[in-house]
Order: sequence, then structure tokens, then C-alpha cells
Amino acid sequence: MIQKCEDVFSFYELPFETYFSKCIEHDNEVHEEMELIWLIRGQATIVCEGKEFILTSQNIFMIYMYRVHSIKTTEGSIMISYRFKKEHLTKNNLFFERIPFMQRVYTFQELVNKYHEVPLLIAQLLKLLISDNPSPLIRYKIIGYYNMFIYELYNMLLKEKYLDIKKINYDEYLIRIHSIIEYTHNHYSEKISLEKLSEITGISTFRVSHFVKDVLGISYRDFLQNSRFENAIKRIRQTDESIADIAKDCGFSDQKYLNQMMKRRFDMTTLKYRMIWRSTDDSGHMTFNASDFIEELKICLDRIEIDNNLQDTFGLSKN
Repeated sequence: MIQKCEDVFSFYELPFETYFSKCIEHDNEVHEEMELIWLIRGQATIVCEGKEFILTSQNIFMIYMYRVHSIKTTEGSIMISYRFKKEHLTKNNLFFERIPFMQRVYTFQELVNKYHEVPLLIAQLLKLLISDNPSPLIRYKIIGYYNMFIYELYNMLLKEKYLDIKKINYDEYLIRIHSIIEYTHNHYSEKISLEKLSEITGISTFRVSHFVKDVLGISYRDFLQNSRFENAIKRIRQTDESIADIAKDCGFSDQKYLNQMMKRRFDMTTLKYRMIWRSTDDSGHMTFNASDFIEELKICLDRIEIDNNLQDTFGLSKN
């Protein structure tokens, strides 16, 4: 069966695309994005630049940009593909194309043993993507984990540089960004200071400020305002509350600021947005029915999680 590829989580507007495949047969194609393939179950044959590679369960394969490749999986296989948007990589000064790279198959176990941070971040990223409750909160966690992941992957490929930073405790990094996002989600309507974030993370206000900027790509002030805005949008869609009450309850100084953000983001007034939203059936969720696939994927992840050899890859979820 030839399966049409579709970015499953396009509604999140992420700096990467995600493709789920159960059985796929793609002839030769070329794209500018770097692609990471994780075969969860089954077997896949990838031909890249004329060389054939065989993947089995829990194998990982990377395809560099502008390389001719084809992919074919056996029936019943489950494969995840991440395509890294080039614009985001360039913005973060990650020029993968400058690193000499020979295609090869990695086992998940090999990555766990040698480069614990890479599979840790891959697994945590996927668990967030298939969360039962898609939300702005989840989106920011995904972006934060992804930014950590691409930096770590870049350093893994630059092996000498990687050895210099291998002692970084990424479990601690993940818990830190998790704490900041969760606290913001629960207190977005309040005035949140860097001093408070310093208290809950155990690092200085200076480091908190730079940490958020490095991980999320925006300042904490902008992140907080975006959190307020996205919660306001949710209430505009789902309730009949007045815009003034929504603005106040979501932490805006006044209704005008919410309207200004609405104008910048959607080029329309808040009331017009509410009217248009209610006149459409667009729910803003997945653009195709992937529920059966995701249930199978969760089962596979559960099996990986109880594997003694891979257990600490999912350590964050147990904290």
C-alpha cells in the first residue's frame, strides 16, 4: 500500500514536521529538510544515494538534505519520521550540511548507551506529540524539547565537540523547562517574576532568563504573553463571556492589549474572530484520522518503557 504523507501535527505550527506510517512505499524523492526516521516496529528498506539499508524494530536512520532516497516498509510496520525545517535550523546556527556525514543505521540501544540525551529527547518528544490533550501548554513543551534535541543531535554528529559537553544532565534540563511551563500554565493570570522562576528552578534570575530564551526561542515575557493570549483565545472560542472579562481573567492589563495581539496575529478584531470561529467546523486538531495508529503507537511505547535496557530513556515521566 502506498500511503500519502501528511504532517500529523501541522495544527501545532512546529519547527519540524511529523509523519506516521504503518505501511509505506515511496519511490525516489529529494527534499531540503534533514529527516530522522525511527522504526518502532517491523522492517524497512531505505535506498539512499544508491546504497541499501535495512532497518528492523528500534532502528534509527538519518537522511541528510538533498539526498535521493526511497523507502519501503513491510506490512504492519510502524515508522515515525521527523523532518527538520531548514529555516529554524539556520536561525539557530545549526548547519548540519557542513558536517561530513555517512548514512548508517543506528540502534536505539546504541544511542541509549553512547548518547543518552538523544534517545531521551526523541522519546519525550513523541510522548508529548501523542498526548491525549493537545494544548498550547503541550506545544511549548514540544518546542522546548525539540530545540534541546536538535542541539544535542548536532553535537552528537560533531563527535569531538560532543565529548566536551557529554556530562550535561538533560534530565535536569527537561525537568526545569517542564517546571517553568507548568507553573506558567497554572499562574498565567498572575504577575510572574523571574525571581519566582528562579525559586522554582533553583537557578539565578539571569540564568532563568537566558535558559528560556535558548530553549523556547523567545523571552519569558513573550512566552507569558503568548500563554495568556492562547488561553484567552480558548475562552473566546468556547464561552460567551465578554472580551473585557476574558482579558482581565487571563492577566492582560486591559482589553486593548488583547485586541492588539489579536490584530497582529489574525488581522481581525476579537469579536470577528469569535464569529468566524463559530461559523466553521474546523476544530484545529489533526487533519486526518490517526487515532487507531496512535493507539498502536502508545502500546509500542509502553513496551519500550518497561524494557530494562531502555528504561531510563523515559525517566522524566516517573518524576
